[in-house]
This record gives sequence, C-alpha cells and structure tokens, in this order.
Amino acid sequence: MLSATVLVGAVWMWKIAWRSPPNYVPREGIRMRAPLMSDAEYERVLGSHARPFVYELLVGRGATLVYGATHTKDPSDPQIADLRRCFLEFEPTVVLVEGRPGSPVAGIGDPVKRFGESGLAVSLARTRGIPYWSWEPSSEEETRAMLGVFPKERVALFYILRPYVSDLRHGKPADPTAALERTRAQRVRWPGLDGSYASVAEIDAVWARDFRGLPDWRDTSDEFGWPGYLSEVSLRSRDLRTENMARSVLELCARGERVLVVCGSSHAVRARSSIDGDR
Repeated sequence: MLSATVLVGAVWMWKIAWRSPPNYVPREGIRMRAPLMSDAEYERVLGSHARPFVYELLVGRGATLVYGATHTKDPSDPQIADLRRCFLEFEPTVVLVEGRPGSPVAGIGDPVKRFGESGLAVSLARTRGIPYWSWEPSSEEETRAMLGVFPKERVALFYILRPYVSDLRHGKPADPTAALERTRAQRVRWPGLDGSYASVAEIDAVWARDFRGLPDWRDTSDEFGWPGYLSEVSLRSRDLRTENMARSVLELCARGERVLVVCGSSHAVRARSSIDGDR
C-alpha cells in the first residue's frame, strides 16, 4: 500500500512540477545553411510578414515546423488553438521552445497563462512523452559572448531588465521594483555579471543618466524595440539566440527528427533561410 501511495504521489508531482527545459547545445561543427536575414532585409518585411509566421521544411533526414508566434498569454488567442492543431498534425518527435518554462507548480492551471505559447508546447510534449529543450543558448554562453562586445554595465542592465521589459506587454506588476529586484538578485550571480548592480536604486540612477527624457524602465516594453544603446545590445542578443535556434534545428533534423520549434515571429522569419539555405 505504501509503495502504491508513493508511486501515485510521484506521478502527481511529475504532472505539476515541471523542470525548466535544458538548453539545447548544438555541436560546434553544425553550421547554418545561410546567414541570418539582415536587419535591412527584415525591416523591408516587418510590416507585412504573416503573424503567426509558420512554415514546414524537409531538412536532411528530418523535418521541422517552425511556429513563429506573436507572444501571448491569452488562452483564447486563436494562435493557441492553431499551435495545438499544428502539433497534432505535424506529430513532432522533439520540441524546441523559446525561454525555459517551468516551476514546481507549473502543471497547475493553464500553462499558457503562466508561460505563453511555449508553455502549451511543453505541456503537449510532456503529454506525448517526447523530449523538449529550450533552443536558447545557456545564460553563461550568451553572457560570455555579449561581454566580448559590450561593457559589463550595459550587458548587466540589459539582462536584468529583459524579463520585466518583455513581460510588460502582458500587464504591469503591482510592484515593479520588487519584481525587478528578484531578477537583479538572480542575474548578478551569472558569471561575468557579478558586482554589476547592487540594488534597483543603482539601476534607477543609470536609467536617469543614460535615458533622460524617455519613459522610466517601469513603463518600457520591448514590443517595439529597446531605447538607446540597449537597442544594439538587444539586437546582438537576438542574433545569438536565433543562430543557436537554427543550428539546433539543423542538428536534430540531421538525426532524422521531426522538430517543432516555438518562437517569436521575428526569430522565425530571420531563421528560415539559415535552415533551408534558400535566399
């Protein structure tokens, strides 16, 4: 009886407690088939490309379906039903998602409300028992690359603000300072970012100095880009991430996998030629 109870408890915990998916790390030898779409090329299609931007490609011995969503945490958004349909029809053998959706109680409630479209994809993958990863590079790898290009103060400011600025489109938290402090305390422990910002007050001071005349960070969303020098930092981060996504897809397809990729629409548009080699 005890062992049965333990088993039931373990199954229940598995259902509600999601570990954040590990980052997929493609081998060094995996190269994109073409460079990412340039900023100038993307600007020409920014106002006209489909949203969601969805395409299916045969790649090597495998195939990929890339679902480039307009980020949402609304379960009634038509994209959610569409993504579910795509999952069922494509029948992936592996799933790659943006971000790292997971928590000790992730399985309670609607995963879309907590983690957006990536939450749905992870939930479906878990239900089908197929592997899933984040297509993002690890924080250590990405930070190391960024510190080779930009000053530490700017890199740290970007990564501390990124979750808040990204989520603002879904609603403003009751206490923005407390929300940012939780992220600050975590991210100043990332390799290379230690000793960067000791408090939110220091971030306030830098923002007032460098972004005078612009809205406070508490009212800044990345939906239409980042302000000032943070725009350049953001664009480099975006390209590093998109490159990792494309290379991950190519490696998995070379193994014969059917790869469902869930990402923002700009990543999907920029990565297409890098995956199929067609300009």
